[in-house]
Amino acid sequence: MKFTYWFLVFVLLHTWIGYLILLSIISRIKIKDFQKKDICPFVTIIVTVHNEEKQIERRIVNLLESGYPEDSIEILVASDGSTDATNNIVESMIQKDSRLKLFTTEGGGKSATQNKAIPLAKGQIIILTDADTIFAKEAIKEIAQNFADERVGCVTGRLIFVEDDNTIAQSQGLYWKYEMLLRRLESKIGIMHTASGAIMAFRKALFRPFECQYGDDCIIPLDVVLQGYLVIHEDDAVAFDTFESSIKGELKARTRMTLRNITCTISKYPLLNPVSFPLISLSIFSHKILRWLTPYIMLVLLLANIMLFNSNQVYQFTLYSQVIFYLLCLVGFISERKKWGIPIASHAFSFMLANIGFFLGVMKAIMGRNITAYKGVTER
Repeated sequence: MKFTYWFLVFVLLHTWIGYLILLSIISRIKIKDFQKKDICPFVTIIVTVHNEEKQIERRIVNLLESGYPEDSIEILVASDGSTDATNNIVESMIQKDSRLKLFTTEGGGKSATQNKAIPLAKGQIIILTDADTIFAKEAIKEIAQNFADERVGCVTGRLIFVEDDNTIAQSQGLYWKYEMLLRRLESKIGIMHTASGAIMAFRKALFRPFECQYGDDCIIPLDVVLQGYLVIHEDDAVAFDTFESSIKGELKARTRMTLRNITCTISKYPLLNPVSFPLISLSIFSHKILRWLTPYIMLVLLLANIMLFNSNQVYQFTLYSQVIFYLLCLVGFISERKKWGIPIASHAFSFMLANIGFFLGVMKAIMGRNITAYKGVTER
C-alpha cells in the first residue's frame, strides 16, 4: 500500500510539474532548427459551421482582410446542415468576392463535413478555424511561412482566450497559459502532437480522412507525426476566442473534449510505442493520458492515504492536506455561485472542475460512447 501511495504521488507530480521541468531540460539540449521563410503558398481556409448567422459575416470579413495575397487564398465555408440564414449570408458575400466559396451538407457532424470539404480545397496548405474565432492581421502569413521547411507538416497558432470578470473563465485562462508553455517547449524539441482547432494548418497531401467521432485538432496532428512530419507551434500566429463561462458549460465542454481525444489518441497506438517513438510516446503519456487519468489517480490516492492514516504522522499530514484541498474546492464552488471571487479557492475549484470533466470523459470512453454531432467546441 505504501508503494502504491508514493508511486501515485510521483505520477501526479510528474504529470503536473515534473513533465514541465523535464521539457525545460531537454529543450536546452535538443532543439529543432526550423527554416521559416517569407513565402506565401496558396492556402485554403475552411470554416466549418452550423447555424452561425450571428457571426459568420464578421468571421469572413476578418479572413478577407487578413492582408494575405488575394491570388493565394481561398475561403471555403463548409456548412453542416445549417437551417438558419448562414448559407444565404455566405452566398450574398460570394457575389462580392471570388475568394469565398460555400460547401453545404445535409448534416452529419463537423468531422464528416471536414472530410468532404478538404478534398475540394485548391490550396496546398489547409487552415481550419471556427466561426467564433478571430485572427490577428498577420496570423495567416505567420503560419504559412513555416511550411518553407519541408519537415513541417502541421502548424498551430497561439490561441488567446479573451477573459471577462467570470471566475471560471479567469481560472481556465491560467490552465491555458500552462498548456501553451508545454506546447512551446514540445514544439522547440520537435515532439509536439496536438493543435488548437481554432487555428490549425497542415499540408493537404498529408490529410487522411478520419472517423467522425474524432476531433480534427487531435487526429490530424497525430496523423502528421505518424507520417514522419513535425507539428509545430507558431507563437506569432495569433487567434482570439472566448472560454465557456458557466460551470455547466465548462464541464460539458471538458467532458466532450476528453471523450473525443482519448479515443482518438488510443486509435493511433503505434505512437505510444516507446521503442519506435521514445520522446513522442513520453509526451503523449505525460501531456495527455496521465492528465486524463488524474481524477482516478487522485481518488485511489485518497483511499490509500485513509488506509495508511495510522501508520505515522506523514500520512496523517498528507490526508489532512488532501481534505483541506477538497474543502478549498468546495469554497471555490460556492464562491463561483455567489460571485465572491476568492482567487485561491477559485483556482482549486477550476482544477477540480476540469478533472471531473476528465473523469466523465474517460468513463464514457470506457463505456464506448461516441460523439459525431457538430458542436462548436475548441480543443484546449
